[in-house]
Amino acid sequence: MLLLCVYFPVRVFSQVLFDDFKSTTIDTAVWKLANEKWGPGLHGGVVPSNVFISDGKLVIRAHGNDYKGHIQGHGQPTRVGGAIFTKEAFASGSFEIRAKICPQPGALSAFWTFYYKNDSYNHEIDFEFPGHNQLPNTPDSSRLDWGLLTNWRGIGKGQYITVDKYFGNQTDGNYHLYRFDWHTGGNNEKPRIEWYYDNKLIHSSFENIPNHASNYWIGVWFPIWIKPADFDTDYLYVDWVKITPFHEPNDLKTPLKQQ
Repeated sequence: MLLLCVYFPVRVFSQVLFDDFKSTTIDTAVWKLANEKWGPGLHGGVVPSNVFISDGKLVIRAHGNDYKGHIQGHGQPTRVGGAIFTKEAFASGSFEIRAKICPQPGALSAFWTFYYKNDSYNHEIDFEFPGHNQLPNTPDSSRLDWGLLTNWRGIGKGQYITVDKYFGNQTDGNYHLYRFDWHTGGNNEKPRIEWYYDNKLIHSSFENIPNHASNYWIGVWFPIWIKPADFDTDYLYVDWVKITPFHEPNDLKTPLKQQ
């Protein structure tokens, strides 16, 4: 997911977070709406206007190349998404979200943790859809039955690991459960990340495991490495989110000085 040069103060939360979005508005004591643009390419970033509650669900709207409405992104009205992130930071824990990803292979749905200090200190864990677009594949091969799973400690060579995994039909109209268990380690617990889809383990990583407390993000945006966004408007829906901290010894919770 790699969000460059975006810094937010870290406040560490030690209790379970659960939000089923049953209120009429987003709980601003828990979440902050993002208003940012990151990464290369001609896209309009994410704006708060594209995030709202409807019928007890969190909805994140995506505007593709065919959008002709009035909502403006950063520098352009098309290829504009939305995102929210927790105000509090979490380290080791189980991160669960029940969601319907945006059913467009030209829009990237993502669930991720993120803490950035500099290019050598980028602690992050990602679910990203579509997948099937990493080398040797091309953006035109993007598929929503595949997804990218990545863990980072920095953005340089050897500081992160990405795998492209087959998920099956995620755009069947049903909600699906996306979860990763993040173990920073200590007291005989091995540092690792385990990714689950509908409670089935699909991948484990044991290298480049982040340990800095991070905000949890949910969003849709338009990177350059996926298919063209040949649609008008579509949506990511979220039923609920739950974060259960593990409080492992290797958690790094002390905020680092802003650079």
